[in-house]
Parts: sequence; structure tokens; C-alpha cells
Amino acid sequence: MRITLEAKKENPRLFLEGFLGLLSTFGPFVLDMYISSFPMITEYYHTVPSMVQMSLASCTVGLALGQLLFGTISDRYGRRQPLLFSLLLFLAATLGCLSVHSITFFIAMRFFQGLAAAGSIVLSRSIAADSYSGSALARMFGIIGMINGVATVLAPMFGGIVVSTGGWRAVFWLLFAIGVTMVFGTILLKESLPSDNRTPLNPNALISDIRKILTNRIYLCAVAQYGLVMAMIFTNLASAPFIMDSYGLSAERISLVFGVNAIALAISAGIAARLGDMRRVIRISSSWALVLAVVLAVTLLTHAGFWAYEGSLFMLYMFVGAMCTASNTLAMGSERNNAGIASALLGTIGYAVGGVVSPLVGLGNVFMTSSIIFVAITAASCMLAHSVKLSDK
Repeated sequence: MRITLEAKKENPRLFLEGFLGLLSTFGPFVLDMYISSFPMITEYYHTVPSMVQMSLASCTVGLALGQLLFGTISDRYGRRQPLLFSLLLFLAATLGCLSVHSITFFIAMRFFQGLAAAGSIVLSRSIAADSYSGSALARMFGIIGMINGVATVLAPMFGGIVVSTGGWRAVFWLLFAIGVTMVFGTILLKESLPSDNRTPLNPNALISDIRKILTNRIYLCAVAQYGLVMAMIFTNLASAPFIMDSYGLSAERISLVFGVNAIALAISAGIAARLGDMRRVIRISSSWALVLAVVLAVTLLTHAGFWAYEGSLFMLYMFVGAMCTASNTLAMGSERNNAGIASALLGTIGYAVGGVVSPLVGLGNVFMTSSIIFVAITAASCMLAHSVKLSDK
């Protein structure tokens, strides 16, 4: 039987909430903070823009694979040691990005930077699942969601300021400083997974754990919902710049709109955490998301004004944020005994689904394809929420 640890007996509550929230922000920090420096990096390495964009793709692949790696080994060695190792690897990879003189090696270092950053993301969920359950776990994921929303706003905006004042290398020095800060936080962190609750790291045990997880109906449905949520977010990230450009918005205003919509994610994530029944949150949110996706599609296909587009997208994001918190809570709450591998699969599948869907936006007219994708994803989410019973495993 699993020993339940109260987070407040192991780590101060405010410290744990803030620390896990910051760990979860490594995704937007590593991906978004340096985007405005693409032209500078292109010039520095005497290369073409497509090669610099490859550094973003390699980092995304690293983020997906790293969650599988660190989530799996954390079930065997605990959370603290793998987290510390991932942060030290992150520091080394960041120094590598600053030191290499070839775009090829820069792309490689970005892969390892993403791989290492994934440890912080996946272990933030695992530590939360070790430390909390029920409504407390929902509250924790709500806090993580709010901090992520703020980070999503600040990363590209603050990155742009840093690049304009200190150049592209300043961004990576800032990431290095963040990594050092999190190393000190990890030193203060107390282990959340007792040795008695750890699983052996061998193929048979790993296959057995994965088999158990994949027969857990609650977990599978929650992961599917999370994948659909990520698909919606990635679809918007891929389509919105082109759509807003057609409305005549400048690059600065496009960044501002992204920030406003990220605030919607943060607000709804916090509200959802206080609603209690996460199954009901998903059912209600998915229904409204479908309605708003249809409204959004109508505004796109009829080329309605910008505010009609932004209003429907903002409201859609309000329900997307709630679904993100609810699906995270259901998935991790149902697999607290295998929190490491469960968190790894959750994160990897989310990034994989988002990565597969987002390129589809470029097929044909962006207004038509994004409309179809938004409606299809929300319809699938709504059908899943209302057709699958989640009362037991």
C-alpha cells in the first residue's frame, strides 16, 4: 500500500507551490524566449532562417523525449536526484549553446537543452502527485497552470527586451541564471518519493507498469483530453500569426494578443482548480469549447472583424485552460503509484499530438484549415467527455 505524504510535512507549502510552478515554466522559457533573436542567430552563424528554425524543432523533440527519460528513472531513483541531474545537464547544454561556432552544433545543443528542460516539466507533475491528492492536487495543478500562463506571456515579451538590449547570447545567459536558481531550489527540496514506494528499473517492471497504466480508463481518457487540449493550443500558435497579419497587426501587437490569450489560460486554470469535480469540469468545458470553436470558425470563414475573431478565441482559451487543469489532475491523480512514468507519458503524448496537428494548418487556406481543425478537435473532446464513463478504472 502506498504511503501518503502530506506536502506540508515535507516541504513548506508556499515553497513547494512556487518551486513546482517555476519548474513547469521551463517549456515556454526554453522554446519562446529566444524566438525574437532568430535574425541575429542567422547572421551570427552565417546560415539561413530554416536552419535556425531547426533549433526550435530539435528543442521540441528533446522536450518530448526527455519527459520519457526523466519520468521513468524518477520512479526508481526518486524525484530529487534526477531533477538535479537534469538541471546540471541543462546548465551544460546552455553553455554549449553559448560556446559552439557552428549552427549544426547549436542545433544539437538545443536538443540537449530541451531534453534536460523536460526533466523539470515532468518532475513538477510527479512531485505534485506524490505530495497531494484530490482537491489539493487540483489546486496545485491550477497554480501550475496560472504560473505557466504568466510565463507564456512573459517569455517572448521579456525575451524580446533582453535581445534588444543584450543580443541573442543574453537570452541564454538568462536561461543559465534561471537554471542555477533552480539548482539551489532543488538542494532545498526534500525528496517526495519514499524508497519503499520506488519501482525497480528493469524492462519487465517497466513494461508491467506501462501495462497497468494503459489499462486505467481514467488515465487514458484524461491523457486523450490533454492531447486534444495541446492540439488546440498548437493549432492556434501555428495559425494565429498569419491570421492576425491578415488583419494588419504588427509583430508587437501580435505578441500582445498572444499575451492576452495566455492570461485567459491562466485565469481559467486557477478557477477550474477550485471547482472540485474534474470530470464535470471537462464535460462542461468541452461542450462550451465546441460551441466557441464553431463561432470562431464562422468568424474566420466570413472574414469578420478582428475583435470578433479575438473575442471568440479568448473565450475558447478560457475553457481550454480549465480542461488543461482538469485533465492533468485526473491523469496524475489516478496514477499516483506510478507518477513518474505516468507524467512522462502524459507530457510526451501532449507534445506529440500538438506537433502532429500544427503542421496541418499550413495545408491550403489558413482560415479554412484552422477552422476545420478547431471544430474537429473540440468535437472529439466533447464526444470523449460525454461518451466515456469515468467512475472507475
